[in-house]
This record gives sequence, structure tokens and C-alpha cells, in this order.
Amino acid sequence: MATAPEEKKKAGRVSIPQKVQNQLWARAAGRCEFRGCNKILYTDDLTKLKDNLSVISHIIAYEKDGPRGHETLSDQLKIDITNLMLTCKDHGKIIDSKEYEEKYSVALLREYKKEHEDRIKLLTGVLEDFKTHVLLFFAPIGGRTFNIDQNQIFQTLHPRYPSAEYPYSIDLTDFCKVETREGWAFLCQTIDEKFKDIFKNGANRKDFHHISIFALAPIPLLVYLGSLIGDISNVDLYQKHRSTDKWTWKDDSEDDGDFYQILGPEKHSAAGKTAIVISLSGDADKENIRGILGGDCNLYEIRAAKPGLDFLSSKAKLKAFSLAYRELLKDIRCINGHSTEIHLFCAAPAPVSVECGRAFLPKCDPPIKVYDFIGKDGGFVYALTINEHANG
Repeated sequence: MATAPEEKKKAGRVSIPQKVQNQLWARAAGRCEFRGCNKILYTDDLTKLKDNLSVISHIIAYEKDGPRGHETLSDQLKIDITNLMLTCKDHGKIIDSKEYEEKYSVALLREYKKEHEDRIKLLTGVLEDFKTHVLLFFAPIGGRTFNIDQNQIFQTLHPRYPSAEYPYSIDLTDFCKVETREGWAFLCQTIDEKFKDIFKNGANRKDFHHISIFALAPIPLLVYLGSLIGDISNVDLYQKHRSTDKWTWKDDSEDDGDFYQILGPEKHSAAGKTAIVISLSGDADKENIRGILGGDCNLYEIRAAKPGLDFLSSKAKLKAFSLAYRELLKDIRCINGHSTEIHLFCAAPAPVSVECGRAFLPKCDPPIKVYDFIGKDGGFVYALTINEHANG
């Protein structure tokens, strides 16, 4: 049963000693312990006014005829902290309802309490080295907009913890579908400005020891974001998995073997253009690419052994891609030198696209032309150039 957080007993309520209340607040970190809520109980979301917005809920009711009441335990545990949950008023009302008694059993509510308090204990005990700056990056894809759930993201970070209550965000939701080179250029300029605002034009980059990136956007913009990030700090990239609708990586130990094939032209053509094709989410149409660049183009491909939308399931696969991709860039530099532009065609998940941008070295690599895929009928179209002034 729910009890108002006050020391003196009122009619129909049990008195919880202030010492026990304080300990419960500390264990819960001032948040609702009902699974999935985690609401802050000392600030109103709407008005931002500070107040005590909690109730103290009993797992075993303090009256034997209350929800989950017991002949002897109700009295024995009425002020025992192991039997108390800090909740918001909404969930306190649910717990205190006889109607939902069967749905929220003693065992389940104890599980909620332990889950929440264990998480708080773990997070408040982690070292500074586990702090990460969270960056959200999203833009419409094919006219479809996205919302990145902040609570889901913070849960995904474990054992790391966010450096601030709210993540940094580059939100391009309000921009319409891009169909022109001028439109891509405008979006790149917008990303540039937002990125510099976050990172203070490089002045405070040393403070960003670790960054966690959650991104959903068209591939050319993901590559461009990666080029801005580069190797400024340690970066973790996350993938929204279609099969689970979550951002959590699968256990690396489940993955083994060779993830990628690296294919190249049988003979390098000095007159032909150079293309890198990434085939992970699906098979990029090589005939379409040759139609754009010419039949004598030098086509290099990194492809998954089994391309598919759920291919990128673990950090191990992302790390293996990064190594393979950087090695391929080095090989192409040895063949082409530093001046011949590269054309990039990606059928790849968001983290891979960002990693493609991060791998380019401004002082070593030539301009990289990035293409967008607009559908089976339209194929690939040029979008934007990374490292555009490399030869200038």
C-alpha cells in the first residue's frame, strides 16, 4: 500500500520514520522504482518546480486485507525498507490497488525494487573513466522521421554513464527531403555549425574523452558526420537493431570467423575512376555504378559474407569492418597516390557509414564523393564530397 512520505501518522496511513525515508530516497536516487518509469520525483516535468512528488509504496500491504496483505508479515514489515518502494503517485496508486494485486505480485515488485536499486548502486559507483558524452544525430530518411528514445539510450550505455542529464543533439527533423546538390550542401553546413557549437570549435575537445553516437539519417550525412568526428577521441557507435528495436549490441563471443570479403578489379585501369562499394545491408548494384563512372572504373568492394539488414549485430563486426576499410584505403592510396578522387557507394548500416567518414585522413586522402541511393528505379545519385579541398 502507498504511504505519503511524512513522518506523522494520519488516519489510514502508517508512519514511516524519517531515517527510513531518507535511506529509501538515497537507494532510489529520487526516482520512481516502478520498472520502466524512472521518473524524477523532486522536480515537476511541466513547471520545473521543485517539490517532493513521491509516495512510499508497500510491497506487502501494512494492513492484512490490503494488496498482497499477510496475516503476520503486514505488521512485521510495515516500516521495513526491504518492503518499501519509492514511486511516483501514478504507480503508487497502481501498486495500492486491489484490482491489480494479481498482476503485481510480491515477487514481481521485489524484482522491480532490486533491479532499480542495484542499477543506482552500480551507476553511482563507476569511475570517471566510464563517463561518456552522448550525441544523437537524426534526419528524415525517404521522408520518414525518427525519434530516438533517450531512456532506452541511457540503458544501452551500461557500464558507461552519460556526462549530462540530456544528450547533445543534431536534429535535422524539420528539413525536407533533399533532392539537389545545393540541398545537401545546406545540410552539411547546418551539421557543421551544430557540430562546432557542441565541440566549441575544437577549444574543448580535450574534455570529450569518450563519445557515444546514436544516429539515424541518410548515408551521405552519416559519412559527413563521421568526417567531422574523425579520431578526436574514443568513440562508440551504436546500431538500432530491427529484430529487437533496441540499440544494445549482441555479445561479441557469439561471433566468429571471417565477416567480410574484399574484392578488387582484376587489373587496375589508369584511366578509370576509383570506386569503393560497401555491401553489408544488401547488394549494391555494380552495373548501376559502372553506368555512372564508366565501364573501366576500378571497383573495390567490401561485402558481408551474407548481406542483410540485421547483419551488423555486434561490436566485433563493426571493429572488423573498420580495420578492413582502413586497410583498403591505404592500399588504394598506394595505387592511386593522394590526388585521385574516390567514389563511395554504401549499402550499409548507420554505424558503418559513420565509420567510413571517420577513416578519411584530411592530409592523406583525396576528395571522396559520396552517393545516395534513391530507390531501385533511380539508383545511386551523387550527394556530397568529403575532403573537397584536398587537392587545393
